[in-house]
Amino acid sequence: MQLFADVPVWLQLVFFTITHDIYIYWMHRWQHSNKYLWRLHEAHHSPKKVDWLSGSRSHAFEILINQTVEFLPIVLLGSPPEVIAYKGVISALWGMYIHSNLGIKTGWLQKIFNGPEMHRIHHTTGKGRNRNFATKFAMWDWIFGTGFLPEERVSEYGLKTFFPDNFFSQFIFAFRSFKKRGSSY
Repeated sequence: MQLFADVPVWLQLVFFTITHDIYIYWMHRWQHSNKYLWRLHEAHHSPKKVDWLSGSRSHAFEILINQTVEFLPIVLLGSPPEVIAYKGVISALWGMYIHSNLGIKTGWLQKIFNGPEMHRIHHTTGKGRNRNFATKFAMWDWIFGTGFLPEERVSEYGLKTFFPDNFFSQFIFAFRSFKKRGSSY
């Protein structure tokens, strides 16, 4: 199917960025409420320090699922290969930005675009943990009632429970029994 073959690349990037972002909002929200999906997502929340590289820390199966949903529609709709490359750069840079330690205040723009001041709250061990699921467009959080932007800056991140410290153990840890304690939700 070559449905998008003649659509300008910039318009495809806008379309795929918006549609993927709404998917990520709902998938991310589901990951926090479903015990099976949480097991794949908790690796992302395990660091005690959130910085620009934190966005790249995820379980291999979570990456496989999300990257497939991000890029397969681009391929199936007949977009040129550069759309995949540009979309990948946009996602990677935005992920680094929202997890960064930048102490910026974007004011009213935070109601539309996600930034570090809002997303870092999502990584707290406190009441912001199950809020602020959006990645690029904070408007999803405000529209669907999950937006949270307190005045004080959060300082405690990570999980309140044990999480392994090496890749192989982290990969296997997602498949541990639910009968044992150790899940952070």
